[in-house]
Amino acid sequence: MHKQKRNIWLMYLITALDYSWFWAAIWVLFYLRYTNYAGIGLLESIMIITMVVGEIPTGAIADMLGKKKTLLLALAIGSIGYFILGNAPTFLILSIGLFILNIGGTLTSGTNEALIYDSLLSIKQESKYEKVLGNISSIKMLTLAITSIIGGYMYKISPGLPYTALAVTKIFALSLGFFLTEPPVDSYVFTWKNYIKQTKEGVRELFKTKAIKIQNLLLIALTMIVIINGHVLIDAQLVAEGWDADQLGIIVFSMYLVSAGVGQTTNFFSKRFGKQNTTIFAAILIALTMLLVPYLGILAGTILIASRNGLIEIFGNSASNAINATTDSKYRATALSSYSMFSNIPYVLGAFGIGYLMDFYSVHTVTAVLGAVLMFTGVYAFRTVKK
Repeated sequence: MHKQKRNIWLMYLITALDYSWFWAAIWVLFYLRYTNYAGIGLLESIMIITMVVGEIPTGAIADMLGKKKTLLLALAIGSIGYFILGNAPTFLILSIGLFILNIGGTLTSGTNEALIYDSLLSIKQESKYEKVLGNISSIKMLTLAITSIIGGYMYKISPGLPYTALAVTKIFALSLGFFLTEPPVDSYVFTWKNYIKQTKEGVRELFKTKAIKIQNLLLIALTMIVIINGHVLIDAQLVAEGWDADQLGIIVFSMYLVSAGVGQTTNFFSKRFGKQNTTIFAAILIALTMLLVPYLGILAGTILIASRNGLIEIFGNSASNAINATTDSKYRATALSSYSMFSNIPYVLGAFGIGYLMDFYSVHTVTAVLGAVLMFTGVYAFRTVKK
């Protein structure tokens, strides 16, 4: 098997191990042992600030030092962070663990996608990227489904056990990472001068022509709100519905299982409606679920909340493909990291405020307001693209 093709299969396995998020169903319950929703907002701020500050620099490092080395470093740091998180005796230690694991997260952001795309590009199979991305998405969702239901029972044994278990699976992922082959793309020898140049050029890739600038500004605007769902809204709404740890494990298992199948439809919708339209339509449907939940019963509301996760997969896959299609290989990880950084800025600035408002009003009310903003942005984006 060609080494670059082997990269794809290795990334499938690494993804499964890296996304063994045993904590996925219970993280809100776990954090509430230490603090309230405002405190969760503070923890989320620590997480996102770490990610945003490191997004572009680590993207540039991946482009210059190599995707493989960057991924290995990310997995090692992530394992340390999750071990600290799972054994944290105080809110302060919890915060330190979260800070460390998110340094690993910033190194991963954009690196995985860039490694996959460049591996395919080197064997002239980049047209398969969207299909591979759909497979990656399904693997994530299947792994999350299985590990989340296991994590619900782990939580009953010991609240920190789901996090410690993930620290172990990341070590296995790290072991597999050594068998990856760096894709043969243009790169610079690392110097601080080249590092700064790489960072600037990567950001410019997002806005290098008028058409690309409009596309990416719209994607960033939509992602700003969609990303808040992935960080906190979906899980907080499920907890607000009144489910306990065991029930959350089953619900999240079902949610990710369905999302695994939904993620495979990205390629179909992108070919039928185009990458931009698929992204925008997914955002509008996400907004609709955010608006309707407060008016539904517990069961119907839970189904709608869970369906949002599948829509987010379609949104993320089509947005990533749209950016990759207009980005030069040697700047790809930097450009993707820049996109992620810009998209996270509102949550960085507002995470504590969002948590405070959830305590003061309700989780559903705050979600509905953000849903209205996303709906307006999605409709505006659709009208702009049509022009």
